[in-house]
Amino acid sequence: MKRIDPTATIRPTPEANGYLKVLKNNGAFSRMVDAYLFAAAYAIKNNVDVASIPSQGRQDLSNIDIVDDDVRLSLEAGIHAICKRNGRSEPTDSREVMEILTQYAEAGLKLLKQRWEGKVGIQIQDDVRRIINQS
Repeated sequence: MKRIDPTATIRPTPEANGYLKVLKNNGAFSRMVDAYLFAAAYAIKNNVDVASIPSQGRQDLSNIDIVDDDVRLSLEAGIHAICKRNGRSEPTDSREVMEILTQYAEAGLKLLKQRWEGKVGIQIQDDVRRIINQS
């Protein structure tokens, strides 16, 4: 299983970056990177189609090394599992793992933005807990 280089940069689209700022400012997440990676996990869990996710015009957010290694490992394992489940070839290098993670984060964030429309920070936090506790 390929791992993400800890010096890799998380690079959301401008639209995603804008919504990540909203989630941080309304107190739903303390860090934008946490919201972005939660969105990736949500999309992986729900096997969201990432075929139409753009790979251009992204903005630097943070290096992935600020994310706990256990969290990175879980996301990396999820990427490998979803590739296998969907009959895609597994990523061959760190850059490819990061690209797939970004595609899932972008797709997940779009879904969560719709799901959380009109909700305030505490309501979003409650929904995050519900999502995590679903079997």
